[in-house]
Parts: sequence; C-alpha cells; structure tokens
Amino acid sequence: MKVLMIHVGNELATYDAAKPEFYLHRKSMLDGRLKTFLKHDIINADSQMQSLMAKGVDIEYGHFSDRRSFRSLIKAGRRIRRICKEERIELVHVLWGTTAALITIFFSPRPVVISFCGSDLLGTKNEFGHLTKGGKINRMFSKIAARFATQIITKSEHMRSLLPQKIQAKTTVIPNGVDLSGFYPMPLAESKEKLGWDTTKKHILFFYTEGQVVKNPKMALKVMELVNQEIPQAEMVIATKIPHEQLLHYYNASDVMILTSFHEGSNNSLKEAIACNLPVVSVNVGDAKERLGHLVACYVMDTFDPLLFKEKVVRVLNSGARSNGVNSSTEVSIEYMAEKVIAVYKKVLAK
Repeated sequence: MKVLMIHVGNELATYDAAKPEFYLHRKSMLDGRLKTFLKHDIINADSQMQSLMAKGVDIEYGHFSDRRSFRSLIKAGRRIRRICKEERIELVHVLWGTTAALITIFFSPRPVVISFCGSDLLGTKNEFGHLTKGGKINRMFSKIAARFATQIITKSEHMRSLLPQKIQAKTTVIPNGVDLSGFYPMPLAESKEKLGWDTTKKHILFFYTEGQVVKNPKMALKVMELVNQEIPQAEMVIATKIPHEQLLHYYNASDVMILTSFHEGSNNSLKEAIACNLPVVSVNVGDAKERLGHLVACYVMDTFDPLLFKEKVVRVLNSGARSNGVNSSTEVSIEYMAEKVIAVYKKVLAK
C-alpha cells in the first residue's frame, strides 16, 4: 500500500552541528526539502513511520511547520493534492488534528486517517488546569476534521470518549509504541554511576521542558518539597530534551517517575518507564490507569492533592522496589502498534 504520512513539527533555522544526536533531518510539507527538527519534538511520530516502513508500507511524508499561516497551509494543501496524484497515493494519514487535519481533509483526493495525539483534541491548558482560548479553538477544528475523516486513531480511550458518538464508531485506540530494543531493565546502581549520579540519593524523575504548563510543574515541585520533609536525600531530576539514546539510563537510574500532567494522550515516558521496570506514580490521565493499574510499585491517583501523591512516592522510595512492567511491555511495543495501524489502513482500503 502507498501512504502519504503528514507530520507536524517546527523546523529550526539554526542548529548545533556538533551535537547531531539532538536532531533529525526530514522533508518539509511545503517544498519537499530536508529541514532540521529537534529529535525530541518529532521522535514519536517519526518512530511510528519507521515501524510501518519496516512492515512493508510504502510511505511518502512531509512535515507541517507554519500551521498558523493561511498562505502556508494552502501551499501545503496543494502539495498534498499533487503528491497524491503523482505518487499514486492510496490513503493519507495525518498525525495531528487542528489546522493540519483540516487542510488535509480539504485538499486530499484520497481517504484520510487522522491520528489525534493529545492537545489537538484535549485542548491546551493553562497553569491552573483550565482550557485556554486557543485550546478551545484547536478542539473545535479537530472535531470538525474528525467528521470528514474516513477513520480516526486516538492515543487513549479517554480521548476517544471526547468525540461524538457517530465518530467514535470509526475510531480505534492505538497509543504510540515503544522500541523495546532501546528500553529494558538495567541494574540501578550501574545506571546511576553511568550518569554520574550520587548512589546514596533517591532520584525522582520528572519530564518537563520550560513552557510545558500542561505537565503541571507546580504540583511536581510541591510533591518534591513534601517528600524531602520525610526523605531529605531525595532529589528531583528534571529531564529536559535528553538525547533519546540516553533515556535508557535515566529510567534505570531513577528510583521513581512522577507524572502530574493536567492531561495526556498516552504518555510515552510512562510506557518507556514501564519497559525499564521503573516505578511510576501518576495522576489519572491518558491511559495511565490501564498501563499501571496491575503493576507492582506503581500508583494512579484520582486526585491532584500533593499530600496524597507524596504518600505514594514516599512508599515507593522507602520500599526500594522496582516494578514488573517489563512483563507486559510487549503490549506497547512499536511492532505491535504498527500492526494495529496497518489494520486500520486495510480497513480504509477495503471500503
């Protein structure tokens, strides 16, 4: 089958050529030329593309960058139409909602599959957990596009439930997969030494990049403050744009990971942590309960109360236990998820 896959991502005007591990060079949707992107920003969609290609899917692709420019959107839309005809595309798969999905629906002469990934359908929230004006607009655009798509993919059952009933009928839940060749358990002390961490301390892993208010950093910092009252030797590791190849050691060197987000689609760090047997304490967002509910030393909280959250973190740190997540990690392997996406493609083409 021949698929046009449309990604989103902000191209970089400049980059540090001495640190190639931080970047990927991928084609722009506007002109087909190679542009530079932060690997951290596009790795999940890129990995899904690579996994489908490994299964024999013939893929053309391009990245939307300037999605707020009407002129750029129209230019990209025309190129979508041209590629579909020239490359004999059978279906189009756009990996984001909002304007990217709308323009794809409008211009594509082929059936369209939309993958909603998180904030495109859930909406962007401010530091107080309330939907922003832009978040409401994005949700509206996404739901309009969903009406006209042939099939929909969401990252969690919660995201699927936000769609109207008729649209849910053509929606499949498929989270991003994890490359298990790069995420697996290693000895805790060995990993701490690999990163140069103090082996006498307890390390709490928290993924946050400046500006990501949806990650609810205020709650994470408050939890850390409360933990330190009972375990002074605990310290937080704020992971920001870590080279993907180093993440294996971060998961294995940490004693627990916390997830305090206001919302998530299907958090990739959580699934990678599971594959490394890292205990996780999370609020009930995305598919956290589905992924963690049956695992040892993992907890899902139906509250944003830092005091109650702290109690679970302290329990994990005092026990020194690791989870048994690796036993169920095949359920989120990238190969397994690729098969599920291909099944959606076949369903579309069968019609």
